[in-house]
Amino acid sequence: MPPISDTRNTPPWTGMDIRNLLSKSALAVGAGNPIETRLQRKQSSVVKKPISLGGGVPDTATLPVNDLLDSLTKVLRNSPTETLAYGGVLGFEGMRTVLAERYSNIDNLDLNPSNFVVNNGSAGSIDNICDAFIEPGDVILVESPTFSGSIRTMRGHLAELVPIPLGNPDAIADTVKNIKAKGKHVKMLYTIADFHNPTGSTMSQKDRESLIEICSSHQILIIEDGAYSDIFFGEGPPQSLYGLANGEGILKVGTFSKTIATGLRIGWVQARSDFIDVLSSMKFDMGSSPLLLRAISDYVGSGQMDQHLSDMRPLYEEKCDALCKSLEKHCANELIFTRPSGGFFLWAKCLHADANLLSKIAEEEGLNFPAGSNFFLDGKTADTKHIRLAFSTANLNAMREVGPKMRKSIERALNTTS
Repeated sequence: MPPISDTRNTPPWTGMDIRNLLSKSALAVGAGNPIETRLQRKQSSVVKKPISLGGGVPDTATLPVNDLLDSLTKVLRNSPTETLAYGGVLGFEGMRTVLAERYSNIDNLDLNPSNFVVNNGSAGSIDNICDAFIEPGDVILVESPTFSGSIRTMRGHLAELVPIPLGNPDAIADTVKNIKAKGKHVKMLYTIADFHNPTGSTMSQKDRESLIEICSSHQILIIEDGAYSDIFFGEGPPQSLYGLANGEGILKVGTFSKTIATGLRIGWVQARSDFIDVLSSMKFDMGSSPLLLRAISDYVGSGQMDQHLSDMRPLYEEKCDALCKSLEKHCANELIFTRPSGGFFLWAKCLHADANLLSKIAEEEGLNFPAGSNFFLDGKTADTKHIRLAFSTANLNAMREVGPKMRKSIERALNTTS
């Protein structure tokens, strides 16, 4: 037996470059890169209490703590054994029953628990869909711009992402034809039809019908991300793509992260039962927490969530209005935007300043928000003119202070580049 070399002074793993060990999936999302783009910047040391316009998350003042505590206590007392046991990959049937009842009314379809599988938020649901349907090299059409988190998930599955313009069915049809002419097939299209992230826009019913026609004729599955659909100001959005298509060819993704609380991490996929069977077969995590699912099903099923939404919507509408008025008063010659009719986001175009520079300078003035380049496939090379402002987190007084701070930030950005 040969002698074992003495490695005490030079451990064999020392100096190993982790990037040489990573999977193609990890490399595709930028893992191991010393510089990684993130939407949530560190708070500036210059300003102790900056105004956060970065993350689209519920206002902490709206969190239904007491109601959730009551539901948690109830399910633990009434069914402790089932509540604290594994729940299965589909998720607690009572939760799926509540979802079926709710979305039967919303989508005007006859749904049942077999049309739902519960996951770890909408992000987990999109990951589940990609696990089941996407192979390396498959083409996915994604709106440009779109939510960067979903881009990362799809890239992590080694899909080929192709950008499509918002609200332009003709251009989408042309894109599909061009891809087919190259001998490729578009497997899937990802859209946020209601109160889009990041643009805040809502797809018209006409465009929804055109999109369904295009995708149906080419056998392209649609992921409909409905994270913000319940957060509307005034009238609700048009009927969902899922409802318009009678549930055919659409995988509709939902979540309680925006309507109740992000920390719940409960989302779902709504689809044909045979699609749900496939999705559940691709889950290996023993399912979501029965404790949370039973508590939330009690909370939603009792009608408390609908009351919660009725209380939330006017607050977010008021915040949106305060932000818009502040920007219109102080930045009318520098920013243009369209008021959203729901959701958490305002998408503004900079008429003169560079948006990437503005985002950095604004931190020093006490405003935190991402540049629009974060929401495009090609990043800074694709967009230098847009910023995304989330109005869900900061309070009303803060919204009124955004305009003056933004104006000063723009002036500094222009002076820097002049």
